[in-house]
Amino acid sequence: MARSIMHSKDDRTCYLCMLLRDDFSARVDLQEHHAMPGTANRRLSERYGLKVYLCLEHHLVGPEAVHNNKRLLRLLQANAQIAFERRYSHEKWMEVFGRNFI
Repeated sequence: MARSIMHSKDDRTCYLCMLLRDDFSARVDLQEHHAMPGTANRRLSERYGLKVYLCLEHHLVGPEAVHNNKRLLRLLQANAQIAFERRYSHEKWMEVFGRNFI
């Protein structure tokens, strides 16, 4: 299991609380979210560390939950692409995922 290249689990912060609300408080209800959905892409997200940690509100329930909000899902996918391309390249991203989110 690869460590996230997007967000540190040790911080106990919610990635979207930080991004959307400037809230860096520690959370007890964090859940791992793979930035690229779908079975095959989930495995690739795990392999390349494209995952973040989200509070329940931003993961599964509510209007800002990535499983309910396509705009926020696309934001996470764009951020995953940026993190990936910093480490590898745009060419490698397109080879692995085949879709540009930026």
